Amino acid sequence: MKKTLETFEKGCAGIVANVSKKHTASATRIVIKELEKNGFAWKLESMTAKHINHESEGASLSKLANQITWLIIIGGDGTILQAVRSIVGYKIPLLGINPGRSFGFMADTLIEEVPETLQSIRNLEFEIIKRSTLKAEHYSSDNEVNVLPYALNDVTFTHGVHARLISLNVSVNDELLSSYSADGLIFATATGSTAHSMSAGGPILYPSVEAIALTPICPHTLSNRPIILPHDCKIEVCLNGLIGDVHVAIDGQVTEKMASNDRVVIRSSDYKAHFIHSKCHSFASILRKKLKWTGDLKI
Repeated sequence: MKKTLETFEKGCAGIVANVSKKHTASATRIVIKELEKNGFAWKLESMTAKHINHESEGASLSKLANQITWLIIIGGDGTILQAVRSIVGYKIPLLGINPGRSFGFMADTLIEEVPETLQSIRNLEFEIIKRSTLKAEHYSSDNEVNVLPYALNDVTFTHGVHARLISLNVSVNDELLSSYSADGLIFATATGSTAHSMSAGGPILYPSVEAIALTPICPHTLSNRPIILPHDCKIEVCLNGLIGDVHVAIDGQVTEKMASNDRVVIRSSDYKAHFIHSKCHSFASILRKKLKWTGDLKI
């Protein structure tokens, strides 16, 4: 508890915003005002500083990571995914703030909730959720390896520009699980279970669950259903036959093309992203609100 107190009372909050999003300038100024009201020190990421005419006070996020003890991210889940990749290796707690009404689940604090949320942090009325990440290694036919960035949401295999099925063999702990003919495959963390995987019919997992959800995208064989895999398993994906234009994507933002004899090995990584979660709302309440679950079948 003492360490947590020092992180916020004696530390410094970094602020990074998606400057392309509407209302982020005004949202950033609101956050700064509320930070100062609660006695928190703050520093700005360079593009964010320029966006609100504080250009001389900004620093790159990689430099900022050495100067801050927690990070406020203003934007949607895409902004958070980018920020997490920039601070890998730092145990910096993250607070996601939604400046508008995006659908994201990680940026779960609305801008109008900022005063209450920062007051809760001041009073240590919050929890830190450790979200799992995936590590993917891309092996070429001559066994050269390229370690891909950590995935907070998912590792996805899809076709290229041609709209056709791809065929992939998936092994778990060196045993063949299945051969999939589908539009693609998604290997999602609990965090990613409410993203692309959910859209493809995959299960929703609570953020604290350590597991990997395998969700086929429009499988040709209807018996190929989503499956939950243990977090400590080794997953290997390789092309089934000579099929080109297969891409592996990390969080939908970093993409590599696979050649015919390539394979990708996926494991849960040791790195966990630390998220500040206000006790003002629970994951269940977020699901009800985002997915419009009423619990009432009456029309």
